[in-house]
Amino acid sequence: MVMILNRIGDVLIAILKFVLRVCLGLLTLLLNFAKIFLLLFHMVFKIFMAFVEAGTP
Repeated sequence: MVMILNRIGDVLIAILKFVLRVCLGLLTLLLNFAKIFLLLFHMVFKIFMAFVEAGTP
């Protein structure tokens, strides 16, 4: 009986580890997309500010 409960506990821990790894992977993916978006936004903003600075007397 104890061995059966021990196996069930091992399976539940393995499932929990898998779910946490998937969540961490998705969070990493989301943060990388946010980083790329912010870098592109910064580049566009710098180009826009260069045009604004060139257009002001």
